[in-house]
Amino acid sequence: MIRLFQQHIPKRRLLLLGSEAFLLMATMFFGASIPGIATKPLGEANPVEIWRGVLSAFLIALLAQISLSFNDLYDWRVSQNRLDLPNRLLHAAGFCFITLAILAFFVPSLVFFPTIPDLAGQTWKLALLLGFAFLLLYYWRIGFHWFFFKWRFGERLLILGTGPLARELAQEIKERPDLGFEVIGLMGNPPKDPEKLPVLYLGPPPQLPQVATEEKVSRVIVSMEDRRGQLPVDALLACRLEGVLVEEREAIFERIHGKLSLNSLRPSYLIFSKGFRKSRLTLGIKRAFDAILAAIGLLVSSPLLILIAILIRLDSKGNILFHQPRVGLDGHEFVVWKFRTMRAEAEKHTGPVWALSSDDRVTRIGSFLRKTRLDELPQMWNILLGEMSFVGPRPERPFFVDQLRKEIPYYLERLTVRPGLTGWAQINYPYGASIEDAKEKLMYDLYYVKNMSLLYDLSILLKTIKVLLLQRGSR
Repeated sequence: MIRLFQQHIPKRRLLLLGSEAFLLMATMFFGASIPGIATKPLGEANPVEIWRGVLSAFLIALLAQISLSFNDLYDWRVSQNRLDLPNRLLHAAGFCFITLAILAFFVPSLVFFPTIPDLAGQTWKLALLLGFAFLLLYYWRIGFHWFFFKWRFGERLLILGTGPLARELAQEIKERPDLGFEVIGLMGNPPKDPEKLPVLYLGPPPQLPQVATEEKVSRVIVSMEDRRGQLPVDALLACRLEGVLVEEREAIFERIHGKLSLNSLRPSYLIFSKGFRKSRLTLGIKRAFDAILAAIGLLVSSPLLILIAILIRLDSKGNILFHQPRVGLDGHEFVVWKFRTMRAEAEKHTGPVWALSSDDRVTRIGSFLRKTRLDELPQMWNILLGEMSFVGPRPERPFFVDQLRKEIPYYLERLTVRPGLTGWAQINYPYGASIEDAKEKLMYDLYYVKNMSLLYDLSILLKTIKVLLLQRGSR
């Protein structure tokens, strides 16, 4: 797996991205030179025209791959479904063509092919080429997935441990061929039910170096529930001296899921692993970016803010804005501002409660504001004041923080950064309404705190746009 923008991306996904980018560019550029499509031979074009054609093909490929990503076609678990693939590809092609048509209308010179200099009057040719490119993508996807399912060619792993955590990890990797890993088997204390293991049982820990050599293992994953007095140090050292990588379950879990595993997380992993770097320069640039973007956002969205305020006033009685104490950086409380989406005094008789998926306290306009996340816009004022950031863990109420810190280990570690308008947990997990949900979101929050960077923030903001457009996780 390759680390990009503080996220671990499987090599096979990058290979799919690269191969499809080349396929799209080649189809558009060389397809425009086919007799019947071209009105001018490619050989008569000058170097400047050829470069413009290459850039146009690159632009179309970029739009197409954004459309594919928007339709989750770079999620292996979604894209390998052959029944759903044509439908998603059709939606991606439609979105790509509409976006391209809008861009070409406002900037006619944006798309140019040297073999079709009069493309503005023959847009059907562009539509034909784009349709053909997506048809090729369909067959390429089928071939790509077949190849990697039949011939895995993955990095060979061996898991040390036979307990529930080891079995769970082996099963996850087995079901995710896109990760580029192949689990050879489990080693450790003999299990009571070896036939129920997701992979083969290969023997006790002392045989680890021999098995690793014979099976050409490149990495050993230590996944033992209890290591005290049971960790085979000599066997692991022998593997390490032979060039075999040895790492903890938490490290590979983090790369696979983009979150930290609370079930097996130990203080030593947080202490000795890489991450949790917060340089003054990074924090300073992040704060400046937040302040500038919040000021611009408030100014640009002011007409929308006024319109929403009028609609709230007409829809129900009560204040337009809703304010509530939240816990921020280092546990300091602040007042968060949002548009009111519930009836006035909704918690007068119940006290603080989790928001439900079908909450009868929500007003008509409030339901719309929650689904579109427009109720969060006033929080840009909190960002401008430095109480929040655009990206960070969700600010929680003091009542729930006091409750969750007692129920969930490491919960207060999420308070070491400013809370955010959006965040890694918000885009990966739906709105939390229970302690179990809070625990799941904390795993994503800890991953963000551990890997925080400016480029990581930018990638989260871009993914937030997709979440907003698809209205995922709102409540």
